[in-house]
Amino acid sequence: MKHKILVLGVLFCCALCVRSQSTITKDQLELNSDKTPVVKNFPENFEAQLVERGEPLIYTKENSNNFEFIGMPIGGIGAGQLYLGGDGKLWFWDIFNTNYKKGQLKGEEAYEHPYKRSEEGEYGTHEVEQGFAVKVKRNGAKAIIKKLDRDHISDIQFKGQYPIGEVKYADNELPVTLSLEAFSPYLPLDVESSSFPATIFNFTITNESDHDLDVELGGWLENAVFIETRGSHTIELQNKIAKSSDKTLRLNCSSVIENESDTLVNKYDYGSMGLTLLEGGANSYAVSAIDVTRLDESLFVENGKLSASSKNNQKPLVGALIKKLTLKPEESKKVSFVLTWYFPNSQVAQIIDKKGKSYNNAFNDADEVATGIVSDFKRLSAKTKLWRDTWYDSTLPYWFLDRTFLNTSILASSTSHIFENGQFYGFEGGYQGLGTCTHVWSYVQAMGRLFPELEISLREHTDFSSFPDGGLFPSGVVNFRGRTKMGEGWGNGMAVDGQSGLVQRSLLTHQSSVDNQFLKNNYDGIKTVMNGLINANDDNHDGILSGPQHNTLDADWYGEITWLSLQYQSALRAMAVMAQEMKDEAYAQFCISLADKGKHFIENNLFNGEYFIQKGDPEHPHSPGVYNGCEYSQLYGQSWAYQLGLGQIIDSSKVTEALNSLWKFNFTTDVGPYREIKPAGRWYAMTGEGGFVACTWPNGGSEVLEKGNPRFAAYNNESQNGYEYALSHLMMSHEMPLRSLAHTWYMHNNRYHGSKRNPWCEVEWGIHYSRSMASYGVFIAATGFEYHGPKGYIGFAPKITPTDFKAPFTTAQGWGTFEQKIAKKEQQVQIGIKHGQVKLKMLAFEVPVNFGVAQAVLNVNGRELKNFEFNQSLDKVVVTLQDDILLEENQSLQIHFKNAN
Repeated sequence: MKHKILVLGVLFCCALCVRSQSTITKDQLELNSDKTPVVKNFPENFEAQLVERGEPLIYTKENSNNFEFIGMPIGGIGAGQLYLGGDGKLWFWDIFNTNYKKGQLKGEEAYEHPYKRSEEGEYGTHEVEQGFAVKVKRNGAKAIIKKLDRDHISDIQFKGQYPIGEVKYADNELPVTLSLEAFSPYLPLDVESSSFPATIFNFTITNESDHDLDVELGGWLENAVFIETRGSHTIELQNKIAKSSDKTLRLNCSSVIENESDTLVNKYDYGSMGLTLLEGGANSYAVSAIDVTRLDESLFVENGKLSASSKNNQKPLVGALIKKLTLKPEESKKVSFVLTWYFPNSQVAQIIDKKGKSYNNAFNDADEVATGIVSDFKRLSAKTKLWRDTWYDSTLPYWFLDRTFLNTSILASSTSHIFENGQFYGFEGGYQGLGTCTHVWSYVQAMGRLFPELEISLREHTDFSSFPDGGLFPSGVVNFRGRTKMGEGWGNGMAVDGQSGLVQRSLLTHQSSVDNQFLKNNYDGIKTVMNGLINANDDNHDGILSGPQHNTLDADWYGEITWLSLQYQSALRAMAVMAQEMKDEAYAQFCISLADKGKHFIENNLFNGEYFIQKGDPEHPHSPGVYNGCEYSQLYGQSWAYQLGLGQIIDSSKVTEALNSLWKFNFTTDVGPYREIKPAGRWYAMTGEGGFVACTWPNGGSEVLEKGNPRFAAYNNESQNGYEYALSHLMMSHEMPLRSLAHTWYMHNNRYHGSKRNPWCEVEWGIHYSRSMASYGVFIAATGFEYHGPKGYIGFAPKITPTDFKAPFTTAQGWGTFEQKIAKKEQQVQIGIKHGQVKLKMLAFEVPVNFGVAQAVLNVNGRELKNFEFNQSLDKVVVTLQDDILLEENQSLQIHFKNAN
């Protein structure tokens, strides 16, 4: 081994980013304000609650509201929205392409009056008859039949660990118990395997009696093809039962269209559906049409018709599949069903002149979807469960793992769409806000880390593609609502925060790649976008944005604004990193010089001793803004800098002071007292609920804005999830872990608990609001994860229980688990690969203060590695391998650091 204590230089900026060792006990959780009416009434033993591993959250029928609101998105990415209820029933069927422009609830209304399952059918949603029932019989006794839902089973438990929902059923009248695992295949880094229009139901049935039992499990599905069109056209629906060569029994739901040129094939709800029973051999049967109100007479009846049809929507056409089992005492058996759908004509795609959904490229109907699932069932199921198990195999609290990951289900909601040409398209939330708008989606890091292919699609199809095919204009300005045409509607031109975000997300996508190909292919586009922002809003090259600065708060702001200019500086530094890697040194230095000038100005002119502010433009005295208010996005650029491994881009002590002020003046465990004096604006946190208030006025001054532009001033009183997560991420990264955890805890256990609203449906301007995927950034900060795939660099610096830590990570080609244990004389770390592979060249770890590394021992799969160097700078140790290593599935790397002190 070559042992050198040396300064590596700027091999990779994040490798040398210095952090002090996390000391949770010194994080001041309670710091009350004497200038604003915020309160901090934390639960008893709150600090301990925040870091305890705890237990998985299980919802039960004891609180009936639990099963009113719970709705986990359970379809594939971009394949349509479908909810799994707390009792295993499906609801909120939005797979038919018919809900766009139907007036779904917006913003405040959706938060104050969240969707309930009992209200299905309102707001443009559809009810579809679907479910499962069990029949149990013992020799000589009367059969017992029970629907598996909240109205018929006395004891139901639900555990939702996205992407898998688990339901347990028990009833005093049943001598069996049943458990259900429901999910759509979900494999990070693999969009194709994660975008099936399908849901899998894996049941386990256990005989709890001391007698042999004959058991039948039946599943049914309504033929909902042409669910809206059949109200105005004569439609013949058709159900057919088929046994396939793969030993499955299938219910195929379609329609009769004699002429393929018929205009009906162009209807948005044209398509097919199906239900498949795996292992549908001799001990199974089917009924093509049943009456769900009389299950004992219509469901569990063998020798039913193998085909059925219905015209003019006379009554629901419902078919069923049934599996027969014999169970000995205490014996368990498994039964699996697959629900599939195929509705190819995307209404959303018409916005940008595209035709249909991405799944059209692989399938021609729902039966083919079933074949695709069944043929790869073992791998898809195993990998989905492996990801779920890897995510939760951690020392981090269960509630924290839930909240920071579950918002990735937004990709499987009505917010997210993938078209036939592979283009990703996103609303702000639930059909609200067109065009994958750059300013909202600039808060989203989850997609870039979990499915970088979708980020590449956005850059290449939309952001760096010339208008009208994309959003890029010759000036370098990117239309912040994608292909929204000039003069048609709103969303034209540039949003400065969105433009900065495109550059930042491009660096994240590059870092999440295995090589430099993305950067090489798109460097000219990224540079054009960077120049577009410089030329439009920093033509004097002082590093501070000027002129009209349109942003995510829907208005042009004027003046010198810390929030927008610091994000701009973060984008400049991200651009410089990419320019250096492309050997464009002159441009890299130009960007750095602008960022340095801007940094100097902000530190010396926009910091009031407590926090960072906005200085107004005298020529626009009534411009919206925050001015001398303490606003939660003021340091958003630093948050992104941490995400990208750019280190400290603004004076650390001033950041600390500003974060102290934000905690003191803006965080409250009850927004009620503040909103009593500032009632304007939308309520995304209600009285009795905690979070960060957008902007407070500890030194006064809000009345000027409220009189000048009341609509935009009202934004300052709100608590919007995505912005809050960005601030929470920054606090975690900046050594304030308890404060970050406290905010995330209130989001999970106070604002989005399943007893009061859907935990999987965070709301801003629309449901399943895309900005909420910023919650994943809080997880990244908790692990201190840094990654640069082309360089083979990976780093960790855990912020919570660093002496005994375990958490998952994802890279360009694989994912796995990082583990760390620290004792007085040694620190052991391990990187284990669960799926795919990871290329490694350089690794960075944080060690305790006063831990001097005297020796490092490396092992790869038990084989000691000799050819490496290590360097320690304060509490950061960087290990550089002489040759790249490729860790593959089920392989691991261990490093043992020995303390010299």
